[in-house]
Amino acid sequence: MESQLLLEPAGSPVAACGHMLAIQSQDFLAGRYALAQRAGASVTRQEVDACFRSGQMVRSWTMRGTLHTVLSRDVRWLMALTKKRTLQKVAPRLRELQISTATIDTAGTLIHDCLEVHGSASRKALYAELNAHGIETTNQRGIHLLMVLVQDALICLGPIPEGAAKAAQDFVLLDQWVRTHREPKEPLQELLVRYLSSHGPATLRDAAWYNGQTLTVIRRAAADLGAALSSAGVDGGGEDLWVVAGSGAERQIAAGERTGLPPRLLGSFDEYYLSYAQRSTVATEELARQIAPGKNGMFMPFWLVDGQAQRLWNAKAAPTDSLGAALHQRYLAFRSD
Repeated sequence: MESQLLLEPAGSPVAACGHMLAIQSQDFLAGRYALAQRAGASVTRQEVDACFRSGQMVRSWTMRGTLHTVLSRDVRWLMALTKKRTLQKVAPRLRELQISTATIDTAGTLIHDCLEVHGSASRKALYAELNAHGIETTNQRGIHLLMVLVQDALICLGPIPEGAAKAAQDFVLLDQWVRTHREPKEPLQELLVRYLSSHGPATLRDAAWYNGQTLTVIRRAAADLGAALSSAGVDGGGEDLWVVAGSGAERQIAAGERTGLPPRLLGSFDEYYLSYAQRSTVATEELARQIAPGKNGMFMPFWLVDGQAQRLWNAKAAPTDSLGAALHQRYLAFRSD
């Protein structure tokens, strides 16, 4: 909870996003709520949206080919680091959809020209542009084309249209929308340090899974970091856990186990549960099956009590205590359109 800003929030959406490096956001409502949770109890939807509108944060298909919210200045180096493995993963689906290199190039030119004229456009508008030029977007062809063009650093999801009926972001040209880019000297080491800073204690296997890298590559980065990482025991499977040396998580471990941790209502796909390969520390086997029912990739919202999942969230079962009721109402405010 310390690492994930669930004990002491960062104070602003931008600060929370920078600390977390990436917030799982394939469900935009859930991602926006997760960010606000880590920014502060008084942070509103409007404040989070303003950070997208100002260009400080964007949403992009980064790690594992999944949409994440990241700081604008981090998006290019993250895409460069993860692109190869992401495209390898989706290559069979691209072939199945008959999306060739030529199709991607043509789609890229059409979308570039459209956005250069209009500045931004919805997914629906970009689909219409592609369809008008003979590039079919049905059967998930459209979303896969957009994902590849994001990987190519042509576009990203940026501004939220004023007065939109539903939560949505428009696509923009990355180079027009984002003017400042960070270039870490050692991107893999940066990736691992920022993952462990925001998610530790975690294993190197956790880091490899979350970041879409091979375990060999992550182990090499850890070896290069040396004393910058600190051992934090072992997980339920006997694998070494790591935190960043000098971090709040390391201090919490040194202080000993705590009880009476504040309750939290975590939304769908929350980083606290999703971002680890091994999740038994957070949830029992029975509750884990409820949080991720079936194999459809869905992760349900749940109540976190003393750092562990207690039960699924139920819209009709509002808590009666004042803190629980306030958390319940805040979640409702963020999840609605």
